Formats: sequence, structure tokens, C-alpha cells
Amino acid sequence: MLPRQKITPDGHWRLGFSVNNSQGLRCGPFLFVSGQVDLDAEARMVHPGDLEAQASAVVGHVKSVLEAGGAEADDLVKMTAYYVSDGSPGSGDEASLLGHLAAALGPLSGPGPAITLVPLESLAYPGMEIEIEAMAMRDLNGPRLPRAAAWDPEAPRLPPPFSQAVRCGEMIFSSGLTAVDASGRVAAPGDLAAQSRLVLPKIDGLFRQLGADLWDAVKTNVFNVEPGTQADWAAPALIRAGHFREPGPAATGISLPRLWPEGAMVLNDVIAMRGLDGARLPRRTAWPTGHWDWPVHLPYRHGVVCGDLVFLGGQVSLTPAAEVIAPGDMVAQTTHAMNYIGRVLGELGLGFENVVKVNAFYADGVGEDVLQRNAEVRFSYFQGDPGPASTGVTVPYLAYENMLIEIDLIAMV
Repeated sequence: MLPRQKITPDGHWRLGFSVNNSQGLRCGPFLFVSGQVDLDAEARMVHPGDLEAQASAVVGHVKSVLEAGGAEADDLVKMTAYYVSDGSPGSGDEASLLGHLAAALGPLSGPGPAITLVPLESLAYPGMEIEIEAMAMRDLNGPRLPRAAAWDPEAPRLPPPFSQAVRCGEMIFSSGLTAVDASGRVAAPGDLAAQSRLVLPKIDGLFRQLGADLWDAVKTNVFNVEPGTQADWAAPALIRAGHFREPGPAATGISLPRLWPEGAMVLNDVIAMRGLDGARLPRRTAWPTGHWDWPVHLPYRHGVVCGDLVFLGGQVSLTPAAEVIAPGDMVAQTTHAMNYIGRVLGELGLGFENVVKVNAFYADGVGEDVLQRNAEVRFSYFQGDPGPASTGVTVPYLAYENMLIEIDLIAMV
């Protein structure tokens, strides 16, 4: 197992309770940054309700984690920002937020990171407006790794330094793409199925500029505008699944009440891996016997190993017949999801000690007590030090009624 370096900058913000996580974790050339928020060292909100002030502060926290891990903003390959947009007038202007984040990040020496912006009803603390997680790559001996970017002229232009897709070594990352063109027009407004046919081909086109394609995907993340019912979810999921071949990537799907701009129905980003010699990389996949399944056949796998990286799709409290286990019980569902994670890791010959990054999407209200209850159960599975980098995001609901949590992760062998 590759050695890990825990990154906790002096005087950094902290939660109001203790769990075995790291603000950042370095493993090999990868540096994983936990979801950064605008708290102080006493777990108090610094700029409550002020999105721009929080965005600047949070980008500063990301930079400080990178610096403490021997990297810089120039080494970023992917950022994901979860921000509050309640649908009211003036709320959720993603173009303005992107511009502010770009200014806070500043000019970089080469192609900047891919970025995904996810609008949410609220975040973990009252007054919290944004949470940003990130991933960077830097040679262990210090030199910056070369990278290349790709652009789709028919998609909205991102403000520098962000890239629509970026490649660094064998890794390829896309930004979150929607069915919106360069002029800001939404194709098939309000039609989730129609938009689901459009987005993945855009990502495939970006990957082909970088010497890869969607068949190299190891992880796909999709955010749907739908009400959290199986009937609304299944048909668009089948449409997207048709762009992958078996065995497909690990997958996480999250339901949302809205995206930006109005009428956009699906937001998708993808991570792919392709050999530097142009050859497809071998992979191993996991689907433990008796594991939970979707109600329709999809090509995704619960776990995918490619090179030194391991991707697990969102794990949930479902039976093999896609029935919710322990409906409405956050602690029980978290336990079931973590046990499923242990089974997938075990089938791949790994354990929780291999985990470097964990994300939890939970639908159970807002507040530190909810965050603490959720986090304490999850992190009881990580006994060694250092613990993984982590991000916890509250969502209005998940893809099934009475489902309260979905957990995905990255591990390294």
C-alpha cells in the first residue's frame, strides 16, 4: 500500500466534533482535499450568508491545504463546488460564481482544473453558502506534472483558469457539463430524457481531444433534476447507460430540485484513465454476490480498479431488489452503506485502510447534530491514522423515497 501523508495546516478551520478525517491526504502523486468551508478554528461561521466572501475564503483554504502538502494551485486537476441556490431571484447565478472563483484562484502557469458547480438547497450549517473539494497531482519528487486541456466550442466557455476537460498523465477529468450551448441556450428545456442524450457525447468529444473516450471512464457523477422517485429516474438512467460498455465505470447519481440555468435537467462529470502510450488500461471490477442493485439493468460496477486507483460508486441502503432498507433511519442506513463499501473493497482485496477520499450525500435536514451523527458512524470504520479526506453534503432528497444517504469513495492500492 502506498504511504499516506496527512495534511492539516496550522490554525485551519475545524468541525465542532472530532472524527478521524484529514483536511487533505497525499498518496503517491495525488493530493485529495476535503470539502473546505468558511469556518474558523472554533467551528464558527466567519461570513454567514455571504457567498462571495465565503467563496474567497474557501479557495484560500484549498490553497493552504495544497501548500501544506507540497503542492500549489497550479497542480489542481479537479474542483467541485457545492453552493446554495434556493431558486429565488438572483440566487444561483453560476456564471457570476464561476468568475469569482476564477479570480480567487488567480492565474495559473498552465491549464487549470476541471470544475463542477452543484446548486443545493442548503449546506451543513445555517448560513453556510459554499463547500469546495479538490484533487491535485504533483510528482513526489517535486516537479509539476505536464497537463493538457480540451474545449468544446459549442459549450459555455469557462473563465480562465478553468478547463472543460484536463489530462494529467493517465488521468482525464471533465468539468460538469449540461445541455447548454455557448450562447447560454438550454436544449430541450425541462426534458430530462432528451438532455440525457446530449451531455455524455459532449464529454466523449472532450476526451477524444485528449487521446481517450468514454469507454475509458472509471467514474461518472450525475446530478438529475427530478423528484426522487424511481419512475422519474429509471428512463433517463437507461439513456445515459447506453453511452458506456460493460463493464462500465463506478457511478454516483444524485437528485436535485434545480440546476442552473433554469430548464437544465442534468449535470454530468466523468473521470477517465488512458495509458500514456494510447493503450486502454486494464481494470478489475467488483460486484459482490447479493449486493444491492438498480431496478433496471445498468452497465456500472460497484467498484473499479485501474492502475493504483480504486473508485466505488455511490453505496446506498438498498436490497438486491432495489428496496430501501431501514427507511428514514439515518444511522441504520449509514451502517448498511458502509458495510456494502466494506464488501466491495473486500472483493477487490482491499480494506478501509486503503480509502483516501470519501463523499457522503445525506438527506436529513441541516445542522451540526445531523452532520455529527452521520460522520461519527462513517468514520468509526476508519480506525488507522491518517483517516481519509472527506466531504459531507446535505441534499433535499435522494433517488428513492425514504433513502437518506449515499456514500462514494476513492481508494488506492
